[in-house]
Amino acid sequence: MKNNPIVINEEYLKKLQKTYSDQVDSIDELYGKVFKYGNLPESNVDLTKPFVMRLGGANFSEAVDVVASIDGVRSGVAGRIKSARGEIYTLEHGVKFLLADSEATEQLSTLSAEQFEYFMPKSAG
Repeated sequence: MKNNPIVINEEYLKKLQKTYSDQVDSIDELYGKVFKYGNLPESNVDLTKPFVMRLGGANFSEAVDVVASIDGVRSGVAGRIKSARGEIYTLEHGVKFLLADSEATEQLSTLSAEQFEYFMPKSAG
């Protein structure tokens, strides 16, 4: 089976930048948004805030533990989403910078594509 070469060109980088940008936008649309989950007025879910839950009285220690566990998971998920958004934004910015920088470099370069290829390492195969 022949290995296809990896091609990273302007078209691919623009596609990648759009993908990252769309992912950041999707996270921004959902992160911190309030979702209804029941009929009571306070039956709302926002991953960035603890959920309002009533699972028995204060003396019902198992319910208190369940609520604390659920909040721990909620907090962890919110943190991961926020962290992922930051990482994706960094990738998007890096690709945008790479595209802008490569355009500037192309204008200053005196090498032809053939000359540039001469300096690229050849794979044994």
